[in-house]
Amino acid sequence: MADNRALITAYCRDGDTGAFRTFYRLQTGRLWKFLIARGCTPEDAYDLVAEAYLKFIQNVCRDPSAPVALLYRIALNLRIDRYRRDRASLVDHTVDLESLDSTSAEEPDEYAHVRNLVSSLPENEQNLVFLRYWIGLSHKEVAQALRLPEGTVRRQGAEL
Repeated sequence: MADNRALITAYCRDGDTGAFRTFYRLQTGRLWKFLIARGCTPEDAYDLVAEAYLKFIQNVCRDPSAPVALLYRIALNLRIDRYRRDRASLVDHTVDLESLDSTSAEEPDEYAHVRNLVSSLPENEQNLVFLRYWIGLSHKEVAQALRLPEGTVRRQGAEL
């Protein structure tokens, strides 16, 4: 698998648009699924992904050391901004996460239980679970995305 930091460094340093396209292909579907899981409609998620990439492109070359964390932080902030404008719920408990993950159709009862447990957590812990265990970000990337100390993310992740 391609190294996200190397791809974005090549884009920022050399103007390598192919590297950016590879990064985009690797991250876009996961980012869209994350926004759906955080309560966006599919249409809103598409809009937020586009907005997130626009802001990402404007900012990533200042510090390309953690591009995935930056992208998710931007998307999460955009989601929160949209929530504040719309006064909608941040978490849509009716989201069918099984339809978002092709492997989940095999054991729907197990995933329904997990989904119920996650939805009962406070929002900040839900974000941590989604970013760390569903999206697969490292503790460091989650900490950067949520603007938390890495030790806090490790501790909260261990407690969950």
